[in-house]
Amino acid sequence: MKKLIMAVVVLAACRTSSPVVVSTATTPATGNATGGPDALGAVRAFMAAAKKQDLQALGAVWGNASGPARDAISREELEKRELIMMRCLRHDKYDIAGEAPNPGGSRAMVVNLTYKDVSRSTNFVVVKGPANRWYVEKFDLDPLQGICLA
Repeated sequence: MKKLIMAVVVLAACRTSSPVVVSTATTPATGNATGGPDALGAVRAFMAAAKKQDLQALGAVWGNASGPARDAISREELEKRELIMMRCLRHDKYDIAGEAPNPGGSRAMVVNLTYKDVSRSTNFVVVKGPANRWYVEKFDLDPLQGICLA
């Protein structure tokens, strides 16, 4: 519940930010495939989509073991969540500092982000979905508050 309230606050803050670019480009994967070819590729595609503020590309790699989130939730809900994620994942640069297996076959990754003079680290969980494609299932929003509110 706390994260939902914080998400609403961040979304309200987004209203005063610059407009979000919505691209009609295909996913970062080849053809119509969603997800990434591996866990690292999924995180890289996710971070690239966040930097470009590309809702379509972000929606192609955000999901769970069942596939992309865009196939499971309404478009309105998807876009609201993506706007919050993009706000908090803004970065001038990032690096993936570590990767480790999680129980159940998922992968945990530590990602360091720098936006202007703010640097933060957060944890991502990446899962294998249909057709051996990988999806960013979640990341820890709390450590990124300095970027979300910047």
